[in-house]
Amino acid sequence: MTTLAVSDVSVSYGTHVALDEVSLVVPSGSVVAVLGPSGCGKTSLLLAIAGLLGVDTGSITVGSRIVSRPGNDIPPEQRGIGWVPQETSLFPHMSVADNIGFALPKGRRRSERIDELASLVGLDEMLHRMPDELSGGQAQRVALARALATDPDVVLLDEPFGALDAVLRHSLGREVVSLLRGRDATTLLVTHDREEALDLADLVVVMDGGRVVQVGTPREIYEKPLTPWVASFVGETVVIDGEWLDTALDCQTCGQREACEGVPDRYGCSGHVSTELGQLAASAQGFQPRHGEKVRVVLRPEWLVPQATGVDSRVVTIAYAGHDALVELAVQPSGTRVRARIAAPFLPAVGAPFGIAVRHPALVFPAAPDTAESLDEPRVTIERSASDRSSSV
Repeated sequence: MTTLAVSDVSVSYGTHVALDEVSLVVPSGSVVAVLGPSGCGKTSLLLAIAGLLGVDTGSITVGSRIVSRPGNDIPPEQRGIGWVPQETSLFPHMSVADNIGFALPKGRRRSERIDELASLVGLDEMLHRMPDELSGGQAQRVALARALATDPDVVLLDEPFGALDAVLRHSLGREVVSLLRGRDATTLLVTHDREEALDLADLVVVMDGGRVVQVGTPREIYEKPLTPWVASFVGETVVIDGEWLDTALDCQTCGQREACEGVPDRYGCSGHVSTELGQLAASAQGFQPRHGEKVRVVLRPEWLVPQATGVDSRVVTIAYAGHDALVELAVQPSGTRVRARIAAPFLPAVGAPFGIAVRHPALVFPAAPDTAESLDEPRVTIERSASDRSSSV
């Protein structure tokens, strides 16, 4: 098993800085996902790790070997790195067997290795087929087998499931990652699919503007984002204004007290905020607000739950998705809108009254310049995720 380490790496194309002092570690045998918008530097990072792009500063280490540093790069074929691209890039004139064994020397061991890899990825009955006879999922399995042929120390997955339909993408993704974990392969996955990153990875690296903005477990990235931008990029958010209260232990004034009773470790609760949605348990992200300070409050739609005695609202629209729905609500009496994610069996009717409560500590950030107005005129907005707004990564 081998650890991949990227240390203070910068890469430029002329005057454009593609990577700006990027550092990350992929622990030996783990799966780390890199997530970010188009142009954030993900592809440049993979190219630099693979040896297809030189670095201006910093270093890249595979195990105990420095494979990249300014003016001294080990050639790609000597790095011990396997690459699975988004487009399978199979040689169209070669059979499945020849594609898998392309980088292997001729001989009996080559045939044995091809058979072993084909069995590993479930293609042992297709070795004589040509690429144009394969489905998209089968072609990706061939690409994976080819990447594993030389027993690489590190495997790079460059949006390998992006061209597949949603059902196959998720099932094949889990199967491939399970296979790689079973081989203790150190894996770096680049994906534009936030659900894929949260589902498959041990750690998630969020990039923006050529820099790493947060690294954490999937739960940390989703439930404890460091900035409002990270929060909106990895999932849908509801943003409201609030006032910070230093009363984390005053449970009689906390709208979460029913959920927290008997729980010794209140996840993330370090204070309260007063909002249009009531008194909410809250966690300040990266700063310490003063008592009474105006703040920006960020919630996830699934943290808003039905409660008969909760804040009064009316159902405006329902976006049905089968297993659940996003229910748009008008908070009474102001009429401001929020959205709650409700399980499908419990959906209300449009126009019906609906009591809501918040059942997760709210995320608190410094108030934006345009949101510091008085709470006498509360502003509630729904912020769609940044990844929904970006069609490509």
